Amino acid sequence: MSAVWFWAQLEARLVLAMVLALSAAAKVRSPRAYGEFREAAVALGGPLASRVIAFGPSSPLLTAVPAAEAALAVLLLAPATAATALMGALALLLVFSLVLARAVRRGTQVACHCFGSSRAPVRGAQLLRNGLLVVVACLGLAGTYADGAVRHPAPALLVALVAAAALSWVVVLWDDLTELLAGPA
Repeated sequence: MSAVWFWAQLEARLVLAMVLALSAAAKVRSPRAYGEFREAAVALGGPLASRVIAFGPSSPLLTAVPAAEAALAVLLLAPATAATALMGALALLLVFSLVLARAVRRGTQVACHCFGSSRAPVRGAQLLRNGLLVVVACLGLAGTYADGAVRHPAPALLVALVAAAALSWVVVLWDDLTELLAGPA
């Protein structure tokens, strides 16, 4: 594995692990936050989701979302489960993106509560964020399947961890940043 692919897959795993862990924590940090997430998910799923799968505020599927995010975050950190976790993260991101795209197309004016108590309704900015995370997952998968071994000195790992933390916070604060950059309405 070349050094570039090694660092690409390591950075992808770290960023996705942090983003998924923060997302899960934001959803379950309080009963109110969890309730807001569940209500937003039902509204974003729309009438089709309600008809196809018994998708309401008490749906077990909604309980599985933060659990899956937390599990994937842990699995992304272990090299032995990295490839499977990257595929799982990619699949989860694609499902989230599909739900958001359908909500944007329907003109749904609901905040997604993806990372907590956002008040901004879903729009193209969240799709862009998810698209970037999909690219990160794909780069991680590509790096995971590259052959060979690379030495990774501790200082370089520390730099990768700091860079992943910075990128993760940009993702988590995406809604706030896009509102700030958009200026007054």
